[in-house]
Amino acid sequence: MLLVAAVYALLAGWWITPLNDATGYRFTWLFFDQQGPVLVGYALFAFALGVLAGTLTGKVLPAMAVTLAGFLATRVAVALLLRPRFLPQRRRTYPIVSGSPAEPNQLAGDWVISRGVYSAQGVKLTPGSGSQVLCDQTAQAACVAKYGAGAYNQDLFQPAARFWLFQSIETALFVALAVLLVLAAVHLVRRRIA
Repeated sequence: MLLVAAVYALLAGWWITPLNDATGYRFTWLFFDQQGPVLVGYALFAFALGVLAGTLTGKVLPAMAVTLAGFLATRVAVALLLRPRFLPQRRRTYPIVSGSPAEPNQLAGDWVISRGVYSAQGVKLTPGSGSQVLCDQTAQAACVAKYGAGAYNQDLFQPAARFWLFQSIETALFVALAVLLVLAAVHLVRRRIA
């Protein structure tokens, strides 16, 4: 099983590399989860969760249901709650008038966690977490009138250079969870035998 997961991880990484390079979405949910060593961690965790569920229920179908639900819940919780906070997020600001050298390259592969437009005083002007304003030179006066002088875009992001570190952290997390689950299953079996 471990060998199959490792081979799959290598093939998926090879296949998805051109998409990573073309889109810069390497950190997004489906891209991050389908490449690298984290696939091996997921496989080990799913197997260990299945062993523990089988030990607890003693029946195949309930164990499969518990394994599927537990696996999905854990993966979603890690992806949404923990992964963005593995390391402190960085902050990047750039003016609302486009063409500036400070404007970020969308293909750089940074994981933008939140983005917004702020006034010169630091008050958020756009609702939600995915808004940015980039006005060209001809609309500069309209942008300044709408957002005020000194308005800027702000991104909270994880740099693309952290991708493999995040893969390693998440893999280690799932392997550690797998070890704990197997130890719990062994403990339960020993208790029943004794």
